[in-house]
Amino acid sequence: MPDNVDELTTEQLENLIANYRRKGKSDDTYLRALAEHGKRIGKGLDFNTTMAVVKKAAREGRFVSYGEIAEASGADWNQVHYSVGNHMYALIEYCHHHGWPLLSAIVVNKPNVKTGAMEPETLKGFIAGARALGYVVSEPQSFLNEQQQRVFGWARAEL
Repeated sequence: MPDNVDELTTEQLENLIANYRRKGKSDDTYLRALAEHGKRIGKGLDFNTTMAVVKKAAREGRFVSYGEIAEASGADWNQVHYSVGNHMYALIEYCHHHGWPLLSAIVVNKPNVKTGAMEPETLKGFIAGARALGYVVSEPQSFLNEQQQRVFGWARAEL
């Protein structure tokens, strides 16, 4: 197993992640590979910056917008809005393997920052990501609400 996943080519990194997924394994190398891959697919969105912004918002008990995440990374929303879905999936996969709630549950479109509501397509993507990780979701809105409360509770406990 490589110690420096950041030295792998993107193809090697994707192969490493695929091998872990196929075997159903998770360890420190896998988590570092997910984080590194998240950095690379962000198209200007920095994985660690996104993680920090979302954690901070969670500690403050508030929702965060995609635009705020892009701004924190110094990225132009017009350049990154097509890659944000993959970026959010990398975030929830990383969270899942750490045993954390799905932090992207509190990331919403700007008009919904007060309520935490997700647009139908955004909710559909969030639920698809959760299901891909093995979560059983029978009622998408209830699952989202539950994850949002888990994120805020988790952040309070992390203090």
